Amino acid sequence: MILGAHVSTAGGIHNAIKNGTDLDCEAIQIFLRNPNQWQGKSPTPEIIEKFRTAWAAAALSDIIVHDIHLSNLASPKPDVLEKSSQAFREQMELAQVLGLRCIVTHLGAHLGEGEAFGLKRLTESFDRLFEIAEAPDVIVLLETTAGQGTNLGYCFEHIRDVMGMSKYPDRFGVCFDTCHVFAAGYDMRTETDCAMIFSEFDDSVGLNRLKAFHLNDAKSTYQSRVDRHEHIGKGNIGATAFAYILNDPRFAEIPLIIETPEMKTMHKVNLSTLRELKE
Repeated sequence: MILGAHVSTAGGIHNAIKNGTDLDCEAIQIFLRNPNQWQGKSPTPEIIEKFRTAWAAAALSDIIVHDIHLSNLASPKPDVLEKSSQAFREQMELAQVLGLRCIVTHLGAHLGEGEAFGLKRLTESFDRLFEIAEAPDVIVLLETTAGQGTNLGYCFEHIRDVMGMSKYPDRFGVCFDTCHVFAAGYDMRTETDCAMIFSEFDDSVGLNRLKAFHLNDAKSTYQSRVDRHEHIGKGNIGATAFAYILNDPRFAEIPLIIETPEMKTMHKVNLSTLRELKE
């Protein structure tokens, strides 16, 4: 079990290491820049060295990057597409410098132009990034989404199609968010439901593509298409799904990251709840 959390980088990205180890994490997820701004300040060489030194001394098997919230690589708006591509390229290249292999991102939104348009534009955006970004070792983890508005990624077929259309399919993996898939219409409330969902995922995308989980209970209801996270076992999914994932040997080497609310006060509680579900 590789259990971890999204942690703060306040004061410098190197501080995320201590924030994770203080929670006894085996893996962490971080933002490399302010997630709500297009422009990001690059860490100094001193901060980069502090990050590397702290990671080398810590018992963290994985550090995953999460893309900023503003990105829309499927956008029909040229200015947004350009800003998204530039920001994503900068994050990829910094991840390469830091030795981080995976960057999680949502599939974006077609903004009324239709899903076929959005998926094609998204694929083209990634293909261009793979060609121009100086980040040969970084792979993109496409995150399952709740499907609010015109957001793509609410069904496994969207992820399958992007990988299938890309000239660089090996540069992709998947991040499976439990809250998102539940809100999108994949029921996870029983062991039978979970077995069916992962069988469907395997048939459509392939379990070999699964490189990370976001373990979040859902404040939102089933099929609501609303993305609202809740504490583990306190939401509409319930504990059974998390126990299933934690105890499935197929997922033993995949990072399991919480993004539950109230990071400062509740991450330790949610991680403890998950550890208790491990048989």
